[in-house]
Amino acid sequence: MASQIDLLSALQEIDQRLQSKGLALQELRQQTTALFSEIQAKEREADTRQQRLLQLETNRRAAELQLRTEEEKIKEKRVRLNRIRNERELQALRREIDAMKETNSKLEEDALQLLEEIEKEKTALSQTQEQVEELKGKIDAEAARVDAQIATIQEELCMEQGGREDLASQIDPGQRTRYEQLFAKRGGWAIVEIRASTCQGCHMHIPPHMGNQILSNAQQNTGVIFHCPHCGRILVWKIEQSPPPQD
Repeated sequence: MASQIDLLSALQEIDQRLQSKGLALQELRQQTTALFSEIQAKEREADTRQQRLLQLETNRRAAELQLRTEEEKIKEKRVRLNRIRNERELQALRREIDAMKETNSKLEEDALQLLEEIEKEKTALSQTQEQVEELKGKIDAEAARVDAQIATIQEELCMEQGGREDLASQIDPGQRTRYEQLFAKRGGWAIVEIRASTCQGCHMHIPPHMGNQILSNAQQNTGVIFHCPHCGRILVWKIEQSPPPQD
């Protein structure tokens, strides 16, 4: 009949597999979440570019309207030139027209720059929208792959869990509780070997007399459980090891 230490060791092997599969599930779900987040980020980028494009179009129309308005004003002032006979007033009006032409030239430059920005933003928006569609296609295939892997792991987890329950039922409740606390606290290693009088969990030296007791326990299969005096882990001795040094 298997000793409590043997049962606990077997339980740890199952729990480590369960832990590994649980982490694998978490990683798979994170992969899908990361893809969704990437799509959402690209969609937000596309929305931002769309809003910027609309604003640029609004600015362009406003600039063109202002340019047309100023051109009409210049035409009106040119008509007035033909009616003015006073040289002083004539020179003043010409200077005013020249200033308006200079302003209009700047407005034309601004309008052209807006057109260039609009074309650039249209290109960037188109690229971003293509990236969104590409990611959506990718996530469909990725989600199908991940779902298949998740289903497989969940089935394996279910089988492992059933075996764990059967095994755990054979272990003393107090020992099982202590083991589970250690497993959670010590990163999945509640039971470790003792080698060269050293705990393989914390790598601290074990008193020789304790090593002798653990060796005797392993040889006689007494089922006595020993804990590392430093980290509290359960210690086991592999029979093929050399005996510990004497006190």
